[in-house]
Amino acid sequence: MTPQKCMAAALLVCGAAYALCLCRGAWKNRAAFRAEPGALWNMSLWEAAVYFFTTMGFPDFLLNTVLFRHKKWVDDRRLPGTLVAASILPGAWIASAYLLGNTAVDLITLLLCVAAIGLGSIIGARVVSRMSGGAIRAIMGVAMIASMGALILKMIVSAGAVGTAMDLSAWKLFIALPLMFGFGVINMFGVPMKPPAIALLLLLGMEPMAVLTVVMVMGVVSPMTGGVRVLRSGNYQRKPVLAGALAGFAGALAGTVFTVSLNAAVLNGILLFIMAFTAVSMLRPQRGAARPAEAPSDQEEAQHESHQ
Repeated sequence: MTPQKCMAAALLVCGAAYALCLCRGAWKNRAAFRAEPGALWNMSLWEAAVYFFTTMGFPDFLLNTVLFRHKKWVDDRRLPGTLVAASILPGAWIASAYLLGNTAVDLITLLLCVAAIGLGSIIGARVVSRMSGGAIRAIMGVAMIASMGALILKMIVSAGAVGTAMDLSAWKLFIALPLMFGFGVINMFGVPMKPPAIALLLLLGMEPMAVLTVVMVMGVVSPMTGGVRVLRSGNYQRKPVLAGALAGFAGALAGTVFTVSLNAAVLNGILLFIMAFTAVSMLRPQRGAARPAEAPSDQEEAQHESHQ
């Protein structure tokens, strides 16, 4: 097997294992699962649509932020963890499809970028688990505005000369890797890392399909690495996460089978509108949101079991 095929297989295995842990967690916390707002069938339909569009280039974190807050399915404090946990299995499938479809991308560049964003995600997951809903909301709003700037920059760069490189030279890696670490940190706050990462790699002269392959792989490795902390803390809502993992995977599968490519200008215009709407929404307090049942963390469950 080629290195790309091995990596694709590893991503799918890890994604499936994570989904099994989520199912186990939902079963162990059945009472809290049933008490959470929203109907599972309704969430599943929406999540299948979200990850179908994700295969076309829409950031799933962005779409799900708008969806979860509009439907009042997730409170602000648990929003980042819910976004992270829901994305892993469908994201693994999408990343695998890109890896298998573009074998020319440089493996060293890919692995270094993946390592940098994975480390940032581990740090970010530790920080976000200690923050209040208001602080998370403010950080997400400001970072979303910064992502809008990165997307506009990407549009300007893409309109000019297109890069042809499949890798990054040493000095370009010196610039890119610290920024990838930062993207991993903000990703754990529920902020999409794909728009700024795409803008950066295009600016550094990489070929567009190589850029998409690197970013899609980073887009699942980031929640995978940070998701271990999310899973242990229980700082997520199980019903939307389960819908995202299972129905989202079905939507991603359909999206990669029936590939639909949108005009880049149309896609970018839609993304800018959604980002602006989300940034304004995040910077305003969420009113009238349903208070979900407090599910015990895995650490609390372990302590409870030790006393029995």
